[in-house]
Amino acid sequence: MLGIKDLKDQLVEMNLEMREISSQIGNFSEKLISFSSEISKSVNKMSSVLNETNITMKESFNLMAETIKNMSNNFSESLEKTMKYMSEFKIQMDIKETILRSLGLKGIIPDFFKKKK
Repeated sequence: MLGIKDLKDQLVEMNLEMREISSQIGNFSEKLISFSSEISKSVNKMSSVLNETNITMKESFNLMAETIKNMSNNFSESLEKTMKYMSEFKIQMDIKETILRSLGLKGIIPDFFKKKK
């Protein structure tokens, strides 16, 4: 049987072990809190970067859409002007051809002055 002194020694030893375990749990808890804090900071930074990225992408898409719209409008205007010019040019060529025919000069004018078909 164990004596009171042996029991006391074992209780003192258990108390020391419990204090050591408590100290280790405290250290672990501090490290866990620090780790959790760092993860929280990282997630906040990542959220901020993602938000900035989303804003930048939105602005880029808006700029790209505006650029495409402007290019389309410019192309349409240029095409319209070109078609009008070509139509007027064709009318001028038809008038020249008609005048040459009516004056009887059609065969006299060299070929490079004539309208090409």
